[in-house]
Amino acid sequence: MSKLHEPIAEVISSSITGIIAQCISSADADGMPETKKPRFGSFLKIETATEGVDILAVVHNVLTGSPDTVHQPWALGMSREQLRAEQPHIFALLRTEVHAVVIGYIENGEVYQHLPPVPPEVHDFVYQASEEEIRKVTAGFDFLRLVATVTTVPQDELASASIREAYKAHNEEYTFLVEAGQALSHVFKNDFDRLVSILRKIRPNANLKL
Repeated sequence: MSKLHEPIAEVISSSITGIIAQCISSADADGMPETKKPRFGSFLKIETATEGVDILAVVHNVLTGSPDTVHQPWALGMSREQLRAEQPHIFALLRTEVHAVVIGYIENGEVYQHLPPVPPEVHDFVYQASEEEIRKVTAGFDFLRLVATVTTVPQDELASASIREAYKAHNEEYTFLVEAGQALSHVFKNDFDRLVSILRKIRPNANLKL
């Protein structure tokens, strides 16, 4: 099984508009817990229990902490290497949650850029979306309107991060960025300052002008 088709998380809470998933930990070369965390603004696919329907979502937050109120982490003044050597159990007491906004779904092989007919089920597995899936769900940029509904993080940061991630899946084509800028001008037409902020953040280098 390729790394793309290995689950990175498991759904622990879901709705039509978004999911919370717990990252799956594995052991590193030293036997210590190791958790792969998805990038902010990256694209996920949730394979649902509903036959023929998979959900596509964008990561808008990643949180690591204690799973309960009893085993709370404390500042110990030790480096990570010291903690691994002297108190390795600390890392086993942490869990990482991924919060993602639903931007579309796949049904019978077709990709749709609107909310799905059913939400994922708890315990459904979460995967990194493939480049082809990202290209299809970002074509036309309708996904930006659903990304813009997130209020728990700055909208300009999330919109620009998701476009940067999609840009890579589109083989870093300049025309994709131009079209993204045009789409953003419609989504944020009533917030010029935010629009300018996003356009500045999605440029891959300082010399590129949209």
